[in-house]
Formats: sequence, structure tokens, C-alpha cells
Amino acid sequence: MRGIVKGAREHPLALFPDFRRMFAGRTVSAVGDKFFSIAIAWWVLSSGGGRSKFHLGLIMGMNVLPVVVFGPLLGTLADRSDKRRVMLAADAARAALVLALACLLLEGRLTLPLLYALCFCIAGFGPLFESAEAASILRLTSEAKMPQAVAADSSILQLSNVIGSALGSVLMAAAGVAGAFLFNAAGYAASFLAILGIRTPLAPEARTGSSFVAEFREGLAYILGNRPLLVLILTFTLFNFFVGPIMLLIPMIVKFTLKASVTWLAVFETFFAAGSAALAAALSFKRSYGNVYGWFFASLLAVGAAFGGLYFASDRYAVCALLFAAGGALGAGNAVLLTLFQTVVPDAVKGRFFSVLTTLAYAVLPLAFMVTGLLAERFSVGFCIALDSSAVLALSFLALVIPRVEYAAGA
Repeated sequence: MRGIVKGAREHPLALFPDFRRMFAGRTVSAVGDKFFSIAIAWWVLSSGGGRSKFHLGLIMGMNVLPVVVFGPLLGTLADRSDKRRVMLAADAARAALVLALACLLLEGRLTLPLLYALCFCIAGFGPLFESAEAASILRLTSEAKMPQAVAADSSILQLSNVIGSALGSVLMAAAGVAGAFLFNAAGYAASFLAILGIRTPLAPEARTGSSFVAEFREGLAYILGNRPLLVLILTFTLFNFFVGPIMLLIPMIVKFTLKASVTWLAVFETFFAAGSAALAAALSFKRSYGNVYGWFFASLLAVGAAFGGLYFASDRYAVCALLFAAGGALGAGNAVLLTLFQTVVPDAVKGRFFSVLTTLAYAVLPLAFMVTGLLAERFSVGFCIALDSSAVLALSFLALVIPRVEYAAGA
């Protein structure tokens, strides 16, 4: 018991008030994001007509396309700017855009083209915030507590998904799709206020007067010049092509395979997020990792096995268990890799590095979503599950043979 109490007292969230503020703000806004994604998926599947599966794939692709188009440039901007101001600007812009989307829906003027356009704009500010946030973790904590802080930070999305998924169907039943949009706008406003309270200086390091273009090239040169790091990023990107569509397939399983209500969509996504949040939260108390590549291999193998089990599962509770396992494996793999990146990447280029990482990881998703939507229409949801899980299982062994990034044994 004393060990648990001591671990809690020495946790980064207890030790660093500004890190705690950023964690709280991100969590609230991410809960709103989850309400938003559930509402969007159900609205498209219910209103998209005979091609609803394709439209869902398209809208999810639209949500990640700005990351691909603008990510590296926004990462450079984050490195050159005061990161606190960058995060505030991103939150303010997203709050205004989501509020506009809610107003259009309430007035009955929301169409699919308008939805595509506004979702593209909203998502465009995501990489700006995330790059600045990722580059701020070390400054808001310490080198000794950085691995735990990274694990805690990586649990935010999963923790918010648990809360958002669990309450999403309740919110939609009470306030409808527009209510979910309004809650998301309020979440961005709450995040704005939390970031506003940060007092740690987050201004960029002193620079030599180099231009935006020069610093953009410097960031790319660092990544391209570090072959093991580049190979690890590309491997992560390849797996993302086959793992990413799970968020598209879950609503399809509910709507077309099980023919269930939106409540089960919320239940399934809750279990998926809960597994990821549980593992990431547990790792936030772990001071270091041993063989990072071993963790990566084991997590991907577990994801493929759990994902493949969905092909055979017809019982809703079995689906819950499999999604929990898949989420847990993903949470562990993400936390370990992000800790490695935070350890080896210099602070001066972290914004650019994480923007490129996010860009490459997301670059495959629009194509993955559209291909999944088309294959689901042409064949079946089960066919897509079998294809993706088989690919993940086969490709997981890449983690055992790719070049190693040099890192301290305690990372």
C-alpha cells in the first residue's frame, strides 16, 4: 500500500502543476472529440444512403488529410513559436469551427459537402496543437520523469475515449448529434482555459535567424539522416495502414453485422479505449523499459491476434473482450515507442519530428479508410477484418529485424 501511495505522490501529474493543467485540458477536449466522432459516424451511416460505408470512409479520410498536407509545416511553426500560444490558437480556432458546424446542423443546412469542408478545417489545427504539446512535455516535467510523463500523456486519448464512448450514446439520446457538436466546442474552450493557466515558459530556444524554410529542411534532414529512426517510423506507418481501419470497422460491425443500436457502438469503443487506457496508465508508473523492440513486436502480435478474433466473434460480449485486448496491446506499443522518441530526439527539433511522425502515420489513413469502405461494400465487413488482421500478424515480425535506434538501456 505504501508503494502505491509513494508511486502516486511521485507521479508526474502530482509533481508538475503545469503538466497536470495540460493533461486536464487535453482530456476534456478529447472527450468532446470522441462525442464528435461517434456523432459523425452515426449521422453519416444513417444519412448516407446506399453508399453510407463509402461516405464514412471518405469523411474519416477527410479528418486525417490535413495532417498529411500541413503536418511538417505546422511542426516547424511550432518549433519557431511560443508553444503555449500555438496551443491556445489551435483550441480557439477549433472551438469556433465546431460551433459553426453545430449551428448549421440545428438550422437544417448541413450537407455532406459542407461536413467534409468543415471537418477538413477542424482537423487542420490538430497537428499544430499536437506538435506543440509533444514538444512541451520535457519542459513541463523533467528528464527523470519523462518516460512516465509520456506514458501518462499517451493515455489521454484512450482515457477520453473511455469516457466519451461510455457517455456518447447517452449524450446523443439526450441532445442529439448537434448536442455532441456543442459539447466538443465546449471541450476546446475548457482546454483553452487550462492551457492559459500554464506558467512554465514555452518560448522557442534562441535561434540564429534561420528562415522558416531552412528550419523545415533541417528537421527533414535530421530524420532522413538517421536511418534506424527513419525505418522505425516507416514500419510504424506501415502497420498503421492495417490497424487504423479498426475505428471504421467498429461502427460497421454494429450497424451491418450485429444490426445493433448506437448504444453498442459506444460500448464497443469504450472497451477498445479502456484496454488502451489501462495499459498506458499502468506504464505511466514504470520508470524504464528493457528491449523496446521486443515490446513493439509483442504488442503488434497481440493486436493482430485480437483483431483476427473479431472475424469469428458473433457474441457481443466476446467482441468487447477482443476489443479490450486489442486496445491494450496498442496502448502498450504506443507508449513504449513515444518514450523512445522523446528520449533520442533533440528538444530543438521535437516539434518537427513529431509532426513528421504524425504526418507519415496519418498519410496512409485516407487511402486505408477509402479502401476499407470500398472492400466492405464489394465483399463484407468480415473480409476487411480478416485481411487487416492477417497483414498485422505477418508484418509484426519486421520489428525483430529492422535496424536498432541507439538508446540508453533505461529508456
